[in-house]
Amino acid sequence: MDISSVTASSQLLQSSQTQQALSVSMVKQAANAQNQVAAMLAQNVKQGSQPAQSQDYGFSTMV
Repeated sequence: MDISSVTASSQLLQSSQTQQALSVSMVKQAANAQNQVAAMLAQNVKQGSQPAQSQDYGFSTMV
C-alpha cells in the first residue's frame, strides 16, 4: 500500500466519523427540541383552567 492510498483511506475514515458525529448531534438536538415541546405542553396542561360545571353544557342518557 503506498502513502497516497493510506492517506486517502484515512481521510475517508475521518470524513465518515465527522458525518457520524454530526448525525448524532442532530439527533440530540431533535430530542432536546421534543423534550422542550413536551415540557411546555405539560406546563400548559397544569396551568389550564377547568371548564365551569354547568348544566347548560351537560347531557344525560336518562330518558
